[in-house]
Amino acid sequence: MNKKILGIALLALTFYACNKTVETPKEQKITVKGHIQFSDANDQFGITLNKRNIENELEVVKEIKLDSLDNYSFEIPVTDPEFYILNVYKQQSVEFYADDENLEINFRGIDTAKIKIKNPPHVHIKGGEKNNALNALHWANYQNYQWMIATGQEQYRASLSDSDAWKTYAAKNWDVMYDSNERDIKNIIDMYEDYPTVVKVIQNLSWKKDKDFMLEKYTELADKYPNVPYIQNAKADLIGKIESVAKTAIGTVAPDFTFPDMDGNSVSLSDFRGKYVLIDFWASWCGPCRKESPNVQKQYALYKDKGFEVVSVSIDKKEVDWIKAVKEDDLKGTLLLAKDSKKIMKDYVFSGIPYMVLLDTEGKVMALNLRGEALQEKLKEIFN
Repeated sequence: MNKKILGIALLALTFYACNKTVETPKEQKITVKGHIQFSDANDQFGITLNKRNIENELEVVKEIKLDSLDNYSFEIPVTDPEFYILNVYKQQSVEFYADDENLEINFRGIDTAKIKIKNPPHVHIKGGEKNNALNALHWANYQNYQWMIATGQEQYRASLSDSDAWKTYAAKNWDVMYDSNERDIKNIIDMYEDYPTVVKVIQNLSWKKDKDFMLEKYTELADKYPNVPYIQNAKADLIGKIESVAKTAIGTVAPDFTFPDMDGNSVSLSDFRGKYVLIDFWASWCGPCRKESPNVQKQYALYKDKGFEVVSVSIDKKEVDWIKAVKEDDLKGTLLLAKDSKKIMKDYVFSGIPYMVLLDTEGKVMALNLRGEALQEKLKEIFN
């Protein structure tokens, strides 16, 4: 080709490339619609679309309004696939996955029964395979909840009888129920292992019991969906928990912390080297915590002069609630407040309270979550 002609062609191509309009991809949207069988326009909670923020706290994204026929419809812009929770009057809710599937979700609405009990009906998500993994999970959890109710009722009736065999049978039903639910969850994981929504199913397992299985499944999902933040975060969170468990394993030095006491002074766990220490994580709103408190206080009174200290760490968000509970229960020992409890809960790997950690004189973990008679026996073993 003649050099002059080639030059003109290249110039034209450059001009075309520079002036060609680059189209930005259209924002994808999905539609979520449904019907409320029994509506209440005056309900104080209303119908809300919610999403969890980076701190795993629920935030309201929008309020949903019904039309004259008690139907609703709204659109969700989807840049990245995300999980949402649709809540109706705080009586029924369902978590769904917003990606590329239009959805239909119908609710019963208000509770019209004369005697109201906390047992909302199962809510089904219509609209696609991705959300079917969540449907299967929700159904398994719903069935498990019904089983819990029945098991509790039978155990109560057995307790009123003179039959020891019935009492033993009723008590064992809890283990049978747990094992059955675990099998159901793992079966759902096998059925929907190729879908991103299976991450929510995996999270329903006990990470302490099934951590190896969960990590394997998270890794497979993370490889399939490298650009889905929720899946990557779920894997990273499990790895973080496994690493944190190692920090509080029996024989390891417990993670140090520093919190204010009731006078506003900063107190650190490491200040108590040379003493046996019981770290008691609790809160004013925690019934089981305050029920266990008299036992802890009794042990403190028995052994405080022998080198025993109770470091009571409240995770109350409001200082006034903490102070009120301390006075009501007449708590003694070292009383600390961890307003921002996320880090300490992560370091000590607990989500439920009361949670107790017993340390030796070097600050090493001796036992985890001793309560009632188990705590009494352990302290007798140490001090007597």
